[in-house]
Amino acid sequence: MHAKGAVVPVITYLFHRLEARFTGKPTLLILDEAWLFMDDPMFAARIREWLKTLRKKNVSVVFATQSLADIANSSIAPALVESCPTRIFLPNERAQEPQSRETYHRFGLNARQIELISRATPKRDYYHQSPLGARVFDLGLGPIALSICGASSPDDQAMLDRIWAETEGDGFAACWLIEKGLPWAAELLTRWPGHAPESEAHAPFNPAHILAAE
Repeated sequence: MHAKGAVVPVITYLFHRLEARFTGKPTLLILDEAWLFMDDPMFAARIREWLKTLRKKNVSVVFATQSLADIANSSIAPALVESCPTRIFLPNERAQEPQSRETYHRFGLNARQIELISRATPKRDYYHQSPLGARVFDLGLGPIALSICGASSPDDQAMLDRIWAETEGDGFAACWLIEKGLPWAAELLTRWPGHAPESEAHAPFNPAHILAAE
C-alpha cells in the first residue's frame, strides 16, 4: 500500500483472485488494519461495492482497526456504518474526550455506552453492539486458552516455528504448553486418553474439554 506504483495492479489482481473464491460457500473476509484500505480511493470504492453485494454470495466482511476515526472520516463511512450492524468496541479510557465521543456518536453509541467503553478493562472487556442489543462482555480466557489464542508476538511466532521443526507436529501441543510455562496442562494432554470413557478411548483429543475445565 505504500508503494504507489504497485497499488493499482496488485489490488486489481487481489480483487480478481478473491472474487473467484466467492462461490456461495460461507466465507469470512477479514480486513485487518482497515485504515490502509480506506486511504486508497480504488480500494475504498470496491469495498463499498462489496458491502452491498457480498451478502448475496454468503460472504461476511470483518473490518478491524486501531482507530475508529480512520473509518469514521472515510469517504465510505456511511456505507460502513449502515452495512456493518454488528460492532465490537475495545476499551478506550479516552472515549469520553470530545473528539473521541463524537466519533462514537457517529457509530450510534449514546453517552452511557461511551462511558462503559471508557471504564472497561483493557484486554478483558469488550462492548458488543448489534441490532439485537448491546452489552459489555468479558472474554474470560484462562491460561491455556491465552497461551494459544494470545500467542501473536514475534517471540511466540519464533517459538512456534522452532517447536514445530523439532516435533514435526508429533507432541507439538504438549511441548508448546511446557514452553509457555504450563507443564500441568501438558501433563493433562499426555494422560487424557487413559482417563477418557471407554466409548471415547479411541477418539481424537478434544481441547475443548481442557478449555472448559478452566
